[in-house]
Amino acid sequence: MSSSISAETAIAGPQSLWRRFSWGGALTALGLLALVGTATADETASANGPTVVPLLDATTHGDGVPLAYPSGKPEVTARLIEIKPGVETNHHRHPVPLFAYILEGELTLHDERGGIRKVKAGDAFMESSDWHFGRNEGSETVRLLAVYLGEQGTPLSVQKPD
Repeated sequence: MSSSISAETAIAGPQSLWRRFSWGGALTALGLLALVGTATADETASANGPTVVPLLDATTHGDGVPLAYPSGKPEVTARLIEIKPGVETNHHRHPVPLFAYILEGELTLHDERGGIRKVKAGDAFMESSDWHFGRNEGSETVRLLAVYLGEQGTPLSVQKPD
């Protein structure tokens, strides 16, 4: 029997989890954003410089909808999310662009049209803007870094009404 977590729980996580990873997650997110932001035509390492590993270049959400930046006051939010084996999120969507990077495990994403996509450790992707849910069908906890490119006052996730 699988248990379920709400999109709010998946995004916000337990307070203790957030405190445990707040600095580490924030620094990791900033580091990843810095690396992605510095990826240029010269993506090779110099003898004295950093190694840059491009993770993702995207102009659309995972479902092909073009990305649109907010018109209000911008806000970048980074969260470390853990999904234990057998757990799934509720059906939800994100009204803001969401970049995700799988740190550990494998997650199965289900969209509203019946599409299924598996993402595993090392995969970077833009989340769908349409209704979807994720399920950990594996035997290890999924850990993912989620970076939301939103605006103040806009929810990061919206739960699908019944």
